[in-house]
Amino acid sequence: MDTASDDAYLKAVSDLNGLQTNHQILEQIKASGGRINENSLPEFGAFIEKLGHQVDDLNKLNVIHVTGTKGKGSTCAFIQSILSHMPGQSLKIGLFTSPHLIEVRERIQINGQPLSRGDFAKYFYQTYDRLKAPLPALRKVAEESPSMPMYFRFLTLMAYHTFLAENVDVAIMEVGVGGEYDSTNVVRQPSVCGIASLGIDHQGALGTTIEEIAWHKAGIIKRGVAVFTVDQPESALRVIRERAAERQAPEPTVVSPLSADVTLGIAGDHQRTNAALAVALCHEWARKQGISNASDAWIAQGLADAQWPGRSQTFASPRHAEMTWYVDGAHTVESMAACAAWFVGASSGPRVLLFNAAHNRSAQALLAVLSAKGCDFVEAVFCPNLSRRADSANFTVLNDAELAQQKESARIWATHSPLCKTTVLPTIDDAVAYIEATYAATPTHVLVTGSLHLVGGVLDAAKGSI
Repeated sequence: MDTASDDAYLKAVSDLNGLQTNHQILEQIKASGGRINENSLPEFGAFIEKLGHQVDDLNKLNVIHVTGTKGKGSTCAFIQSILSHMPGQSLKIGLFTSPHLIEVRERIQINGQPLSRGDFAKYFYQTYDRLKAPLPALRKVAEESPSMPMYFRFLTLMAYHTFLAENVDVAIMEVGVGGEYDSTNVVRQPSVCGIASLGIDHQGALGTTIEEIAWHKAGIIKRGVAVFTVDQPESALRVIRERAAERQAPEPTVVSPLSADVTLGIAGDHQRTNAALAVALCHEWARKQGISNASDAWIAQGLADAQWPGRSQTFASPRHAEMTWYVDGAHTVESMAACAAWFVGASSGPRVLLFNAAHNRSAQALLAVLSAKGCDFVEAVFCPNLSRRADSANFTVLNDAELAQQKESARIWATHSPLCKTTVLPTIDDAVAYIEATYAATPTHVLVTGSLHLVGGVLDAAKGSI
């Protein structure tokens, strides 16, 4: 064990947590109708300059930029796996995704592995200390522009800095929220852009209609850069095409799901859509790099070997032989329907639900989907996204309000399934301990869903790793 690296990492996590925005600031952003975001990319460009880079330096990262409401993380995982199997290339592959499940260093990966604790601390403090230094002075975009980026934007900045320092051959960048104003969108000339499935989510920042959300997502489209999308509602496709025309990009290509005879390393029929998008993006990326050996064989191997923890993942309890956990970070109506179908097909009774919906999402709609899919739970357990690990500290929610929401979720579930027992507990660790103590002696299948933060906490508490 490298104690010095561990200590430096934990200090970095503590300093990073100090950059988290709080619940009130998030509410201000929502109340502004998105106007606060209009300066976000110019401000982000100033942060890049403060680190000693130029925004155009990011173009040499050969970025594959992926947005969407659901499936964008899985798409990025398929891309990483496919490119790692490209014969004769020995590519150095950077991957930036969010959120993390257990440790924040999962968000920045090189060749499929999270940064080591030592490297995370090194690149964190290279970024943090340069931003804190009085010279060179930060270029202010507006009087109210911040002097430090908030949590997610800091990590995006750190990821770009890391990938430049590591001289990666490709950087796979998953959008955080939306696209138009997202900090990943600072790159001016990515190699290719992809849009995964769209749905209603983050309404406070993106709007309440599929057309408004499509406008934000399609904001990653760049002049002359190919864009691929999965099939979308017709009104959303129309917006994507209009934005591509405005940006003087090629006509977006709509990809179809892969056939059922293609082996995928990530479970679930819905992953065939994400995998198809990944294949299209890899083909275009290879073409742009002048690589002509994008054969079906190595793409098939990459699809089969892909892994994406926390999505359609099953694991046996290491402490209780009779207990199996099914974890999926579904948090939209569409993804919850896919999750429920996967769980019903893969599990048998008795079944237990462990659920949390983040404070800005509709627990009622998500629970209605679970009820309609016939999961037949004997008990439903609800808890806030609170765990003991420092990497999981979350200052964007108010604990009292979060616990009250879980009680409301339990009440909603009781209306759907009045014979099902409901329990509300204060933390993820308490919820896992309760389920293990109550059901350890019987063959029990536990579905954990509603939030990737919840899934990460459960993987830590019930499995000890991702």
